[in-house]
Amino acid sequence: MIDINAIMIVLLSVIIICLLFIMYVMYVRIQQLLREVNALTGRMEVTGSELEQLTRSVEEYKRMRT
Repeated sequence: MIDINAIMIVLLSVIIICLLFIMYVMYVRIQQLLREVNALTGRMEVTGSELEQLTRSVEEYKRMRT
């Protein structure tokens, strides 16, 4: 007859391997999300000169409307 301790060791080993795989998948997904956040941050940054140009354009638009 198979020893209960051997069965438990095998079962727990399989569980640990499954958890390690899940951790790896989560790590890969986090890396993907971090790359996306960095890409979006680069697009959202507004430099001082861009902000000044936008302000000038808004002022010109206000002047033209009045």
